[in-house]
Amino acid sequence: MTTREQQAPPTDKPMLAIGAVAIALVVLALVVRLGGAFSDTAAPGLSQTGALTKIGLSVAELGGNIAAVLAVGWLLAAAVFARPPSPAGRACLRGASLAALAWALCTLALILFSVLDLFGTGIGGLTGDMMRTLLIELPQGRALLMVLAASVVLAVAASAPRAEHGAGYLLALALAGLLPPLFTGHAAGASFHALAVYSLVAHVLGAALWIGGLVALVTAGTAFRDRLPEIVGRYSGLALASFAVVAVSGAVNAWVRLGGVNLGSRYAWVVLAKIAALGVLGVLGWWHRRATVPALRDGRGAGPFARLGSVEILAMAATMALATGLSRTPPPENAPGTLDLTTLRLGFPMPGPAGPGPYLLDWWPDPMFATLIVTGAVLYGVGVRRARDWPWHRTAAWYGGLLVAVLATCAGFAKYSMVLFSAHALQHVLIGMLAPPLLLHGAPLRLAVRTVRGEGPRLLAAAGGCRAVRLLSHPVAASALLLLS
Repeated sequence: MTTREQQAPPTDKPMLAIGAVAIALVVLALVVRLGGAFSDTAAPGLSQTGALTKIGLSVAELGGNIAAVLAVGWLLAAAVFARPPSPAGRACLRGASLAALAWALCTLALILFSVLDLFGTGIGGLTGDMMRTLLIELPQGRALLMVLAASVVLAVAASAPRAEHGAGYLLALALAGLLPPLFTGHAAGASFHALAVYSLVAHVLGAALWIGGLVALVTAGTAFRDRLPEIVGRYSGLALASFAVVAVSGAVNAWVRLGGVNLGSRYAWVVLAKIAALGVLGVLGWWHRRATVPALRDGRGAGPFARLGSVEILAMAATMALATGLSRTPPPENAPGTLDLTTLRLGFPMPGPAGPGPYLLDWWPDPMFATLIVTGAVLYGVGVRRARDWPWHRTAAWYGGLLVAVLATCAGFAKYSMVLFSAHALQHVLIGMLAPPLLLHGAPLRLAVRTVRGEGPRLLAAAGGCRAVRLLSHPVAASALLLLS
């Protein structure tokens, strides 16, 4: 197959960008107008201020979200798809630097409109004390300040001469920069807020990798040339996993926010619109796997992939606008007399008297740790099945460590650690001192290198030997982390 057959046709980037922005703004305007953001009725977490400020908030948030996703996508392409040093990697990093700069500018605008929204004033009434109150005293402002710092660092670092060799670290920083606002929004004030926040984190990270990766491949496909079929095949697996994560985490978050199947609010109708948009994206992704990816693999040209990818990007722009509008839509209010401040603060009712029985039997699974433990158990079991001659004592140590982690994070310790220092200290000993030696003896990385196929062993070996892992696993650094935590 020739290079010409493999090479993606150049995408009309300006027209694609104009179309995506136009669709996103139209959808955002409809959601903000019909979703109740302009309602005169006060809503928890949303102040009542002028329409111009509300529009500015929504547009700045949408712009920041789009720029952040683009930065993640370009860095994903530079770190995973491109082979440094290469012209494709350098082009992706330049795109990431520009996207991070746009992210920083949108965050500055969001900070400005947030101050105006908080104090209900116009730009002429803005003072330094107002800005200090938001950025220093309020968690929402501190979260925006962290996002601004991360985006500025990304904009500068991605343009550095040797940035290609640190693209993986920059990708991690970009993903981390998405997280601070998630801990201060609607989900953080919801009942079962740990489940709401963790599901939202998974939702946002999955969407960023999925959308950003596709944008990078469609707009920079010509830079990868002969490797495009291989790269698209690898991205297809990532996209499928991201779609599953986004769908499941979105359903869980909507269930928590709505309190079950509750369609009696505008918030619920926006959620239904997001579900419909996700269904459309699922159909487009299925068509990719059925038609365009095989066409690339068989050397029939990259035109179908670029065209369908452009349509998918437009659909993703509309979906991101729906998500941004949802964040500005008043959530369902609690019925009078049903709000328990203790439950709202802890995420669960106040537990009864402590003791061995409640510690072991009064279960309260932590969503993040439960997901990690189940994933670790399943993947390790698959590896043992493939290896066949894997030592039994390593398997026993691994699952023993997982059992200790389950007891520490999902049994009664998880509840009582929130209200009793003694339970918190015991949980710290279990998860910080007893589980790690058992898990380490299980040698999961060694098992993975033996059993993973394709390029997996090389990638795992590179990840295990990178400077960040060596630094964190050094006895001095590990001891400091244990003592400080």
